[in-house]
Amino acid sequence: MRLNQDGLRLSHSDPRGRGLPVLFVHGISHNRSVFGKLAETLPEAFRPILLDLRGHGRSPWSLEASYDLADYAGDLPLLLDDLRIERAFVVAHSLGGNVSTLFAAARPERVRGLVLVDTGPSLDIMGTSHIADEIGSAIRSYGSIAEFREQLKGIHPVGDPEILDRLARASLVARVDGRFEPALDPGVLGTAVTSRDLVALERELWSALASLRCPVLLVRGGRSAILAEKVAHEMVDEVLVDGRLVTLPEAGHAVMIDDGPGLAAALHPFLEAAADSGI
Repeated sequence: MRLNQDGLRLSHSDPRGRGLPVLFVHGISHNRSVFGKLAETLPEAFRPILLDLRGHGRSPWSLEASYDLADYAGDLPLLLDDLRIERAFVVAHSLGGNVSTLFAAARPERVRGLVLVDTGPSLDIMGTSHIADEIGSAIRSYGSIAEFREQLKGIHPVGDPEILDRLARASLVARVDGRFEPALDPGVLGTAVTSRDLVALERELWSALASLRCPVLLVRGGRSAILAEKVAHEMVDEVLVDGRLVTLPEAGHAVMIDDGPGLAAALHPFLEAAADSGI
């Protein structure tokens, strides 16, 4: 449990405690369990660290509902400080990817390399609205973990059953009446934002990407309704100084759930090459 900028003690896992640090940052409504199986595949030279973002999983909720990208991004260097880690690779999905982009831009000396999993500055509005609707409908009580697991199966029809089992168990907390509810602050969904706010945020994220000098791997799900192929190519071909794109054709937005082996096959050589280069 680590103290963040607002006095919240963020929950994390550091199963190996040695090696080159790799920080895994999940997306909205998920928690660290979604990256657990992928983290276990890392070569022994690497040290996976998985955290629950504020308001998610076993981390506490912000009483002020401070869930802007800047709030999440500000937590990451403090976690590394508490773990006495100067620099780390960062692997991040969806919301976590944009959070980590801002972190890497603001504190470039802390990031050795960045892996963005199906995320970018310009996301499909219809796709993101659909995800928001799914999250909203999931914030209710359940009679059992199995009931929630069935809902996850509907959301991720080609998802790895083991990862969905882990996510189902880690995503609920038991109530005194015997029912279960999500380990997620409804406040993370935020309030309505204006189109001007969205334009400003998108501009900030594109600028942050352009400032990065560390190697960046962008992994896109070929069936993603969130990150358009055109945007992914613009990120890698026109904006990033040192970027490459890998598309996993059978995966949707939740790449680590839909095609964990494909993501691992892209991730491992990226980490090893950056480590060997002394970056």
